[in-house]
Amino acid sequence: MKLDPSVDIDLLPEVYDPNDDSYLILEAIEVSAGERLLDMGCGTGLIAIHAAKAGAEVVAADINPNAVNCTRRNAHKNGVRLDVVQSDLFENVRGVFDVIAFNPPYLAGEDTTTTWIERSWSGGDDGIDVAGPFLEQASEHLTPSGRIYIILSSLGGLRTLLRMARRQYRSTMVNEKHMFFESIFAYRLERDILAGDK
Repeated sequence: MKLDPSVDIDLLPEVYDPNDDSYLILEAIEVSAGERLLDMGCGTGLIAIHAAKAGAEVVAADINPNAVNCTRRNAHKNGVRLDVVQSDLFENVRGVFDVIAFNPPYLAGEDTTTTWIERSWSGGDDGIDVAGPFLEQASEHLTPSGRIYIILSSLGGLRTLLRMARRQYRSTMVNEKHMFFESIFAYRLERDILAGDK
């Protein structure tokens, strides 16, 4: 999807503001009208709103109640209909999807998170505390021809997560951004019927 300059996003305290990683995954996602898309960890609703404007049927989910409220507010402001749920990963998510998008908390470091905003970027000691369980659960919520778009970071267990992904998916790096201190990558994951033999 391309960034739509007409999309107007309000920001709220304790909700992750759209950043380089948000725009990287937005531009990597391919979704068609009529497809069902899950925006996991929706934050402000940036991806969900763009997908809805592209004609997708969208569910947006976030563990953070502030993000749920922010996404609902921004959906209304931009005139799109979304199903927004508060959910710890797939806990309250129903059904299967053609596209699942996730920009997970991926920065590695001692897990001393106490606020919602800290939880939006902290991936625990190895950077995989959220992305790892997501990869294990996501295939149950994916259509046979569905795909996952996920952000991975050079600072957040990149190799470990790619090894985990190989158990179930074919992975393709579709977008990347290199900064002084970090490289971030948008990957597309698709079901791999031969994954169990690897």
